[in-house]
Amino acid sequence: MKKYLLILFFGAAWPLGAQEVPAPDSPAEPAVPTVSKSSLAAKHLDSKLNETLLHKTVLDYSLPPEIAQAAQACVQGEEDCYFTFKTFENAPDTKLAAAANLELAVLSLQRGLVKQALSHIDKASQLNPTDPFTELTRGWILLSAGKYKKARETFDHLLYLSADLEYVFSAKLGGALAFYLSGHKDKAAEQLQYLYVSNPYAISFVSYMLGRIASETKAARKMAPVFLQQSLAHDEKNYAAAELFAKLSEKDKDKLRSWQYYATLYSLDPQNEELADKIRTYAEDFGSKSIDYLFYLRLEQPIVHEMKSVPSPLVKMALYANHRQVPQELQQISVMAAGTFTISDDARGEILKVPSYIEKHIEFNPETGGVDFKNSRGQVEFSALRPFTLKLTNVDKTLLVKSARAQNIFAADLSDKELKGSLVVLPTKAGFKLVNEVYSEDLVPALLASRVQDMTQEPALEALAVVLRSALLQAVAENKDQPYHITDNDEQFHFKGINLIFKTLLDASRQTTQARLTEAAAGAYQNCGVVTANKILNTQDKPAYQFSPANVSKYLLSNPPADLVSRPQDPTKWAGIKWIYWLEGKDIERRVSYITPIGKLRAMTPTRISPNGRILSMRFEGSKADYEATDPQEILFILSAGTLRSNFFDLVPLYKGNRISQVLVRGYDTGLGEGLCLRGAEGLAKQGRDYQGIIKYYFPEARILDTTTGTVH
Repeated sequence: MKKYLLILFFGAAWPLGAQEVPAPDSPAEPAVPTVSKSSLAAKHLDSKLNETLLHKTVLDYSLPPEIAQAAQACVQGEEDCYFTFKTFENAPDTKLAAAANLELAVLSLQRGLVKQALSHIDKASQLNPTDPFTELTRGWILLSAGKYKKARETFDHLLYLSADLEYVFSAKLGGALAFYLSGHKDKAAEQLQYLYVSNPYAISFVSYMLGRIASETKAARKMAPVFLQQSLAHDEKNYAAAELFAKLSEKDKDKLRSWQYYATLYSLDPQNEELADKIRTYAEDFGSKSIDYLFYLRLEQPIVHEMKSVPSPLVKMALYANHRQVPQELQQISVMAAGTFTISDDARGEILKVPSYIEKHIEFNPETGGVDFKNSRGQVEFSALRPFTLKLTNVDKTLLVKSARAQNIFAADLSDKELKGSLVVLPTKAGFKLVNEVYSEDLVPALLASRVQDMTQEPALEALAVVLRSALLQAVAENKDQPYHITDNDEQFHFKGINLIFKTLLDASRQTTQARLTEAAAGAYQNCGVVTANKILNTQDKPAYQFSPANVSKYLLSNPPADLVSRPQDPTKWAGIKWIYWLEGKDIERRVSYITPIGKLRAMTPTRISPNGRILSMRFEGSKADYEATDPQEILFILSAGTLRSNFFDLVPLYKGNRISQVLVRGYDTGLGEGLCLRGAEGLAKQGRDYQGIIKYYFPEARILDTTTGTVH
């Protein structure tokens, strides 16, 4: 068996448009020192050194009643939000006015009104000079405005206001970025080095920044790949790290690694012409074998061979769908079955019978516009212009689809897939599409396999099986009149083949066959922080979190509590729960331009948010036009080619002039925060909950129907 494993992924009238940004610090800074190799060296992370302290959270989310009430207007819309806070800007109550100006500073920064943000945060600081969060926010706004020296002074001053680790770490990170952006890379490296050895929550981002500094420093250039590899090891979704790694590999003339990383990036952003040019160049170098060097799974023959089928509702699943869930038109595939299979269509009946473990080829014929079925010697055994079906004689056997080819080899994951059920081939004008018709109970274990990663607790696996089954049957009912019910790249259903299942997954599925969720929209996501979208708290140490724009940033600053049910076993693997990314403004401009050319990016404004602060829609303001993305998935694609882990984040835009040059993104958890949290389920199982208890925890309004007895739990 040959295998290639995936290692990457990886107030008054509301003024629209950006305003004049304050001039950055003048260049009257000390001379920029040379970055030495030793200044970049960092000790290995000793996460146990201060692990208890890391989880210490003392952040105060309390708000004056007027501000708490005003924050509710933010859910209604951005204009209502701003106007409501504006009402209290000059309130005689100092505490109220300070809180209102803090909120207005955060909102102004989101809208590219940096001068206005500075004015509000200065006023908030004057009214409440000992509040560490206000001072921290002031530092980030100064950094955004390009006032790097003042930003560093503010971050340094914060250390006199609080010894809380959340504030200390954030201030040191801000100071490091201020040093870096002003050209003081050696001092930036020193600050980052401290964070590297003391803060596991930021290790991927810090490793990336150290790699970035090393890549820009002749003396330390060779260390850059080491830091970038560490960054990706701790967070495979760090797009900036993967992109820089690809560029450095190209400079090092490592064609294979360059090809693989550029291909991974291109698969995320296939409209990127710069990446497309790279791909064309490397494809010419590798020729017809270029696809063999990608991170695709390749199998010589079926692995499972036989799996007992469970008669249940049929699911029609389209294969090889792209990131927008559109099934791709293939040019060819090979098939091999662990048992005899027949080929038939509605008009001709049974056409051919193929013995087990005999490889056959299905190819699109551009001359005839049909599909040819060939033997191993390339001889055509039959041709078709209409759909035909490959069906196993023994339903317990399996069928392997191999060596799929499409006109764009990056349009979808073209890995080999072992299937249960039958395979329908649908000829099109430019190729053919594939639909797998399979019993739902035969599909559930494979859907589990693509989601569980290193989950081992039986009750957690069983809970996920119930959730996936319920969502699957719901999709079948909702799409019963469509050519297919789901794709293999659906948000909830990622199918990579039954060859990836193992016994515990099969057991979890079989032991819950009779269980269905009712009165709940079934869904799941990988990692959860303290506050979920539906306000379920994954900790007994419940923070008194209440929403406001500023409190979102404060929550994203907070460290997870020690008893978080979703905490990873490895304390350096927190990227799924708390993460930081570096984005390039030009990349965001380019991805918006796929829809409409907006010119230079001036502001990114959340226009609709959930009751606890998740971003549901966002306006991208440019020098030529604006564009509003109204779907969270579209927002995540525009910002990061879909690699941002969730829609619970805030942004620190870094300006050059009145254009956003880079963006710092700070976020929490994964997905949209709705449904079953997989890591949380694992943690609850370790506490002794069974699968019904886990489901009840994450779906408090749900009922579990036993289809065998008809009882409802």
